[in-house]
Amino acid sequence: MKRKTDDHSGNPRKSKLPPSLRDKVEAAKQKLNGTPTGKTVEKTALNVELHPLLKQNVTSSIIPKDYNPVLHTKVRPGFSASQLNPYLDQTTLSKPTRPYRPLKFVEKGTYVKKAEEQRERLKKQQEEQQLRSEKESLGLEPDEALGEQYYKPILPPSIEPWDKPLLKGNSYDNLDDVTFLDSEDEDNPITIYIQHPVPIPCPWEKNEPAPPSLYLTKEEQKRLRRNERAIKHKEIQDRIKLGLDPAPPPKVKLKNLMNVLTNDAIKDPTALEAKVRAEVEERKLKHEMTNEERKLTPEQKAVKRELKKMKELDRGIYCAVFKIDRLVNPKHIYKVDINAKQNSLVGSIVSVKDTFSLIVVEGGEKSIRKYKNLLLNRINWTENEHKKKPEGEEKTDQEEPILEDLSSNQCFLLWEGPIADFRFRGWSNKQFEDELEALNFLGFHQAEMYWREAKVTFSQ
Repeated sequence: MKRKTDDHSGNPRKSKLPPSLRDKVEAAKQKLNGTPTGKTVEKTALNVELHPLLKQNVTSSIIPKDYNPVLHTKVRPGFSASQLNPYLDQTTLSKPTRPYRPLKFVEKGTYVKKAEEQRERLKKQQEEQQLRSEKESLGLEPDEALGEQYYKPILPPSIEPWDKPLLKGNSYDNLDDVTFLDSEDEDNPITIYIQHPVPIPCPWEKNEPAPPSLYLTKEEQKRLRRNERAIKHKEIQDRIKLGLDPAPPPKVKLKNLMNVLTNDAIKDPTALEAKVRAEVEERKLKHEMTNEERKLTPEQKAVKRELKKMKELDRGIYCAVFKIDRLVNPKHIYKVDINAKQNSLVGSIVSVKDTFSLIVVEGGEKSIRKYKNLLLNRINWTENEHKKKPEGEEKTDQEEPILEDLSSNQCFLLWEGPIADFRFRGWSNKQFEDELEALNFLGFHQAEMYWREAKVTFSQ
């Protein structure tokens, strides 16, 4: 179909539409044909249009991070909010935006501080309430019904009574103008004498325990003695340097004779050697005499031992009870008796004929430990021997009695522990014919339970 033309030359017929409308018509035609206005259509070699996503002039819209679709809604064209209600401002009906609140951590100790302040406030209120109640109970709180809260309070005096004799007038205005200026005046209340009150010791100080003693190791004791000797030696040297004491003579020995006395040794070596030997002997005798003076006498040693045992008893009284199957060997009896006396123990050996023996000892912990070691470890209870005759007694032809077999004899600890007070006042060795007498003796000392316990207890 051929296009219509105005003339035979083939030129298109001119449109009679206005230019603005003509442009719109051309744009609509191009849109129908798939060609956008002002843009060229890209085609391949086969004259096929490219896919829109493959075109070079396609630009992808980038959405910003702070874009909010709710806040950027488009208004419909031709819509006016005032048409709904001209008397209402539609902008005020929009939902208010939520304020931005950043993450904020509570500082350490904030709530603790608030709790402490609240406790202090409550404590102060309780103290005020308690003080008010105490005043009300004592009648010091003003009675509001009588109007006592309006009474005039009593003011303190303008001058203290003890200051009145010293000042002129009843005020502290003229402190420099005192009444008594003469210290020798008998009426002057201020004198040169000072009264020192007699110190009275506190009654609880005598019951306070003594401070614990400091125990040192062997090395520490040696170091302490060495330091003390060095200090004393330095004091002696200082006194000699100051001329307060004479310098001691040189301590000459045979091995340093030639080094100390060179000229004298060459002149008369024999006489000098004899002199040095005499000095050495004199120093030795002086040293031995000093040691003898420091030694304690037998009486002082006995007193020292007793004081040591008394000090041990201050730590507590201990008791030990032993049971021996057969105590018939005179040697064993002597050891048991003499060791109890040497260790200052009190108690008794209770022996009944043809039965076991009971030993009750009381004393310090250390003495009890030594006595326990003697009975349980040192004495061999299976030995037996005859009693030795006194010296000077003639031997007779009478046959000695047959020794008892002690092969199964044993000694074991029945009980030990601390006690409140001594039950026995001394040491004794008692021999009884029957059990009743032994119980009466132990009952007098409140120790009969030991015998009953020993009677039902056997060695393992």
